[in-house]
Amino acid sequence: MAACTTTPSAGSPTAAADPSANGSPSPTAPDAAAKAGIDALLQAQSAALVKGDLAAFLAPAAGYPEVEKVLKQRFTALRALRVADVKQSIAIGPLSGGPPDWWTADIAMAYCLGAPGCGTPGPLTATTFLHTPGGFRIVDIEQTSDGPRPWEVSQLVVRFGKRVVVATTKPHAKDLPTALRLAEDAAKVADRFSLGETKPHRYVVYLAGKNEWKTWYQTDLDDSYDGYAVPGLIEGSDLVLRMDASPIGESAMLLRHEMTHVASGANAALTDIDGSAWWLDEGLAELAGENGAAVRDYGWRDEVRRYLGRSRYDGDLSTVYPRENANDEEISTSYGLAYYGARCIDDTYGRKKLMALVDAMVRHDTSGADAAPTALGVTWKTVESTCLAYTRRAVGL
Repeated sequence: MAACTTTPSAGSPTAAADPSANGSPSPTAPDAAAKAGIDALLQAQSAALVKGDLAAFLAPAAGYPEVEKVLKQRFTALRALRVADVKQSIAIGPLSGGPPDWWTADIAMAYCLGAPGCGTPGPLTATTFLHTPGGFRIVDIEQTSDGPRPWEVSQLVVRFGKRVVVATTKPHAKDLPTALRLAEDAAKVADRFSLGETKPHRYVVYLAGKNEWKTWYQTDLDDSYDGYAVPGLIEGSDLVLRMDASPIGESAMLLRHEMTHVASGANAALTDIDGSAWWLDEGLAELAGENGAAVRDYGWRDEVRRYLGRSRYDGDLSTVYPRENANDEEISTSYGLAYYGARCIDDTYGRKKLMALVDAMVRHDTSGADAAPTALGVTWKTVESTCLAYTRRAVGL
């Protein structure tokens, strides 16, 4: 899924308002009036959501039953998730067009779940407003960018812990106590791999049934995947587990893995566009998932051993990204090579240097050749040869 930004530096009314910046004219009076009116609507609606005032939240959609239905779903689910610190604002627009007095804008909504104080950006929603004698009305609203999010489309049952919010639909509500217990334990592990200014505010774990797995976040992941973490520039805290992958009581390792993606990637640029640092991102998560288990006990040891025994793999970690349409054996091998690579660096150079390498390569798209001397104190060629030898020993070759 592509990350999104809620505060573009160009194209917004603020950016266009300074003629000296780009030669653009100042907003017209109707543009400014529309912005002021929509801003006031959004501020009132945000306050209503935090207060739990459904009537006030729905008021801007009066007379538009389809919009009211969408807003009521969001209100009910977000209140169940203990939404806080809601701030809606215009990210792009408003732009006039179409019927008279109609305005379109992309609306950003920052919010926290579970408790206030997160300070993270949220999604964009394309929204159409109508200027009426009684003020602005919302006449059309699309799903959020990279959505739909669970709170847009599902009635949620929720449990809260100290570090975790766990939510699911009613058929899986019985699994919430176990999921919350395991997730709280997993959060303690994932927090140790946190990068950025702060630890994730809350980890938000959604348990997806078959329908939800195909619907939430519009992913194209098939049933070979057990879960995924949402990229950090979207919310920075959400992860989704597939409920029919395994019993919830067996999900501790998966929770540690996915939460570590959240912890290490929160509020990062996430600019590993070519996938060359995939091995480090996944290897770190696998390392956390193993949680100190002996290297000889790693679950995909046999797959890696078979691969190394028949291939000419030379230790180039940037090539271990699974190819499109890879089979289960190939995917397991890729994750295994990633794990042994991260484990090698952790054991050889230490945790602090490993995390410095993650920060450089995964969060800031620095190449291994450029990152290794600073983060590890050795050349990248040395890292690759060292970790190839480490991996071969680990699998018994």
